[in-house]
Parts: sequence; structure tokens; C-alpha cells
Amino acid sequence: MRKHLVALLSCLKLSSAALVAPLFSRVPTGSIKPTGWALDVANTQANGLAGHLRDFDSYVNGSIWVEGGSVEYSEMHESAPYWFNSMVALAFQLENPRLQGQVRTFLDWTLDHQQDDGWLGPEPFDPNATEPRLVWPRYLLLLGLIQYAEADPTQTQRIVNSMHKFVTAVHDIFANNTQGDPSLGFQYDYQYVRWEEILYSLQWLVDNHPQGKEDELIETMQLARNAGFSWKNDWFTDSIFPKSAPGLADLTMQTHGVNTGEALKSEALAYRFTADPTDIDSTWQRINLVYTYHGRESGTFSADEHIAGLDPSRGTELCAVVEQIFSLATVYGILGNNSVADRVERLAYNALPAGIFYDWWSHQYDQQVNQVWAMDMDPFPWVNNGPNSNVFGFEPNYPCCTVNHPAAYPKFWMHNFFTGQNGSSLVHAFLGPSTFTGTLAGDNHVTVSVDTLYPFGTTLDYTISASKPFAFQIRVPEWAQSNLSTISVGGSKPSSLEPDNNDLHTINVSQGTTKVQMSLGAQLQVIPRFNNSVAIVKGPLNYALEITFNRTSAPGLRSAQALSDVEVLYPNAPPAFFTPTDNHTLDNTLLPTSEWRLAIDPSTIKFVDKTSTTTVLPQYIWAPDSQPVSMTVTACQIEWGLVNGTAAPPPASPNACVGDKFEAKLVPFAAARLRLGEIPVMA
Repeated sequence: MRKHLVALLSCLKLSSAALVAPLFSRVPTGSIKPTGWALDVANTQANGLAGHLRDFDSYVNGSIWVEGGSVEYSEMHESAPYWFNSMVALAFQLENPRLQGQVRTFLDWTLDHQQDDGWLGPEPFDPNATEPRLVWPRYLLLLGLIQYAEADPTQTQRIVNSMHKFVTAVHDIFANNTQGDPSLGFQYDYQYVRWEEILYSLQWLVDNHPQGKEDELIETMQLARNAGFSWKNDWFTDSIFPKSAPGLADLTMQTHGVNTGEALKSEALAYRFTADPTDIDSTWQRINLVYTYHGRESGTFSADEHIAGLDPSRGTELCAVVEQIFSLATVYGILGNNSVADRVERLAYNALPAGIFYDWWSHQYDQQVNQVWAMDMDPFPWVNNGPNSNVFGFEPNYPCCTVNHPAAYPKFWMHNFFTGQNGSSLVHAFLGPSTFTGTLAGDNHVTVSVDTLYPFGTTLDYTISASKPFAFQIRVPEWAQSNLSTISVGGSKPSSLEPDNNDLHTINVSQGTTKVQMSLGAQLQVIPRFNNSVAIVKGPLNYALEITFNRTSAPGLRSAQALSDVEVLYPNAPPAFFTPTDNHTLDNTLLPTSEWRLAIDPSTIKFVDKTSTTTVLPQYIWAPDSQPVSMTVTACQIEWGLVNGTAAPPPASPNACVGDKFEAKLVPFAAARLRLGEIPVMA
């Protein structure tokens, strides 16, 4: 990390707007589009639950944020803003008229009803309310507005003007210390710890549309940070941060998983206006602390509402996965760091799709590394989530992940490419099938198409068209930095990759069309985990021992906690908003049909690779048997019990077999809805 910091500080510089320029700059929303299997996933998402929330989810189509709306699932007022932030990028990445129409309607209503003082969104229904205005859900709105302003130039100026007017109101709120504090309710407590979310939008305005208001924008950043919780000084330090799962009595806003995921980027964003190197140090320190003591090989950290240690039977909330992808992609854009980018890919290709059913009509609230069933559990293994938290359903446990989960892949795709600091180079940072179409510095019109099965295959074929020469850079993952990784330009003999200090291989592309093929060498990794169990990794994919299952379905159950709150907050809402089930969706219970109490002999692993004969992947790429890669391994049954309604922590390895040895199958982690991801080893 120290070597990286020295190189980083030599690259970063203060911009004329008094912000430190990021190492890389994100390209406009809509200029990157998913292709290949990723396009299938995007269309599946649009045709699934995510793409129909505006049609029938009462917390979106009946939200107080929309015309005629009358409910929100809590005093956080966040469901419709979460939806808007999730759906704008997807709508424009797919150029989907239905979704574009929905986000445009939301945009128009919101901007057309902006108040004279700049405030956006609904006020409390009680005209005599004395509580301060809640800024938090507007942070989500601003993120959606940024994406819309980038994707649709006809709306850019209108949106930017509205954002500036709103920022003036927010500046005055923080300057006058009228933003509220945690003593006023949980919604203000969340606002207190999530200040970094507004920094992102304020910095976007400085970088792209300052309108001469740089001083106000930067002062608002400082005010928001100073009014919020100090993640840097009061949490992410070696002496304070919990190194094991906290108990019920020790749960706080700081142990909360989604807050943790969002806070990963707080000091990286702050560094841009402080220029304080200790903010960079704090960023690396928190990443190290979180993933050392709570991390998973699927990319995520554990947090079944709150950080949960290393036991693979504890869960991770889907919203926490979503926020990690956005936060770490942001950190990479500002500061670089190859291991951060590798983790973004690991999250996007393992933990994220693991928590969503492959047809995108249901999702989990909590996923487990060792997930031997997905069912209503009583007792349950989570610290304080409900018994149905790992059911694949409509609103398992709570509705926040229903409205927030659609943001993850569109945000991942919109960060696939960055430009370098001078805007004349293009960086392919997060690898996968996609296209970039845009204009680099010097009016250089560039198109890059990436044809690949990645992460299932590790060969990437690029077709690059440019009106002028430019430097095209490809990030080389840490696991691929060996002489097994090669590159060929224009059909030349493959040569070894030569990554620079930022782990980028540079190709000087000529005017016209250039063909590039990169092949990455991935070695099998057997990684020691909890109680000497092992995790299996190859390239960007984590593998798990597949447990076959039987699926039963029932009408989508709505969150009882949210319904109870809505009945109190909005008693006059339409009766249809209070139904206990949703008639558009199903909850899916998965019970094992094969033995799960297993150990393996890692020395017997054999890799099965069909990528050389695969040209098109199935539409549901995360469905069973849909991936062109798998592994076989020798396994046997062992003694292994239950704790709190699920598999106990893996028994300490090595383990004696209590049955015959047989050949078992390891598949990509996200393809195994029931699985062992941290597997005991046989004696």
C-alpha cells in the first residue's frame, strides 16, 4: 500500500476548482453498454422484478415522491429515490423506451415541483411538523439526477440548474446546523453516518458544471463531513474497529453493514477537498480491516444487518453488496489500486448474482457462503434479521433491497471504462463484455467493443475504432500478472503483458480500426478459511460445492415490519397498499436434495473448461449448468451439525469420512443457490 501511495501522490494534482483531480474519470452514463451475456442479464433485469417495480410495487408507484402517491415504507422516505437511482442507468444502457419513460416521468414531476427555496421532494405530511427537513433520501435522488444529466443532453441544463438550487438550500441547512441529529430519530442517525453520499454529487458538479459556485459546493462538502460521524477517527482504526461479530448489545449505526459499505469511500471522497494523505491511509486501512476480519472470497464482507465475522453460516445483506460495488468503484476511480478493482469484479461476478434468483424475479435479503437451504428458519442465524431473510422472495425481511438491488449491475457497467487524467486515454478497468462509444480529448471519436466470455473465460477480443491515435490501457488483475498472460495487437505474435505502476498495460492505438486480443492466465487457488476449511478461486470466480435442491413457491410475502410502520405513518393510504402478499411475485423456498455434510480432497480438483467450444452463453447465465466452466473434486460425508437453524461453522479440518468417497462438482459461486463455499477438508 505504501508503494502505491507514493506513486499515487505523484499522479494526483489539485485542479483549478481546488479539488484534487481523481486518478481516473468516469465516462458519461450511457456511453458504456453491456454486451454478450451481460446484455442478457440487463434485459433479464429489465423484464424481471427490478424493471416492473414502478408498475406494481406500492413503495414505488404509490410513493409520496410521485404524483398521487401516499406511502413510503419508513420515515427514511427512500424507496422511490432508491428506485430512481437504480433505474436511470439501466434505462439508457438498454435504450429501453418503457423504462426511459418511467424515469422521465419521475424526473419531470420532481423538478417541476421543486420549491422556491430549492428543496426537492415531499415535505412531511403534517404541516405543523417541527422536525428538520431530512436531507438523506435526496442524496439518492442526486445520484439519479447525475446519471440522467449525463445520459440525456436535452435535460442536462435543466437538471444541473435544479441541483445547484437544491445545493444552496442544503448548504444553508448545514451552515445553520438545522440538519437534525441522531437524537431526533433513526432517519437522522442514518443521515449522520451517510454524509459521503452527497459528497459524490457535489464533486460531480464541481468537475462538470460548477457555474462559478465552486466555493459554495466545496464548503457544503466540508460542512456535511464536519456534521457527520468521523469514520476516519472514531471507527476505522485498529483499536476501535470490531475484529469479530458484535453481539446484540453492541449493535450501532457503525456496525451496520450498508453503512459500512457506503463508508468505504468516505475518506477517498474527502481527500479530494482536503488533500490530506492520511485520508488515503484511512481508506486503505478500512478496506484492510473490513475484509480481513469480516471478508468472504466471494468479494463481500459479512453483514446480516451488522458485520458478522468470519463464520460462513452468517449472512450478508444484498444492499451491502450493492453499496460495496459502487463505493469501491468510486475509490478505484479516485485513487486507483488494483486489489480494489479485483474486489469490485469479485463482487459483481460472485456475491451479487448469488443473492438474486437467475430470472431476476426474486432476491434474498441475506445470502450465506455455506447456504444449505433457503427457507424460513426459526431459530435463525442472523444477529437481528427475520427468519425468512435468505428466502428468494419479493420483500424478504425488509423492502430496502427490493428497491436498491437493481442499482448494482448498471453501476458496475457504467464504471467499466474510465478516462485518464488528461482525458485523452481510455482505461478498461472492470473487465467483461461491453462497448464504449464516446469522444476523448482533442475531439477523438472512439468506439471500443469487447467480445468475451469473461469471467467464465479469460480471453478478451477488442475491436477499437478511433478518429485519432490514442493510448488504450487495460487493467491487468493481480491474479493474472505472470508470463501466462499475453497480448496480441493487429494479429501479431502474442507477447507478455507489461503492466505499469497502476497495473495498466498500454497500447498505442492508431487512427482507424485496431484489433487486440488479451489472454489472461489464471491459476487455481485453494485458500485457507474458517476452521481450516478451504475456498476455491480461479481468476475472478469463486467456486462452491453445488448442493442440488427442490424449489417450492408461494405468493410473494411482504415485509411485516414495513407494513406495520406504514399503517402507523400513512393510515389513510389505499387498502391495496396493506395486503400481506403481492400477487405479481413468488417467494421461493429451496430445500436440499443432495447431501451437504461434506468434505473434499483439494488435491483431486480437476478444472473442466468448455469455453473454447462455447460462443453463446444461455440467457440465464447464473442458472444451474449454464456456465462453461466447473470443477470436479473427490468428496465424502462427514459429521456436521446444525446451529441456529442452519449449518454449524465448518468442523475443524481435517475431517474423518463417515461414508464412501465420490466425485462432487464445484461450480461458480453464484450458480449454486445452495452451496458450500468454505468447505471442510477430508483427512
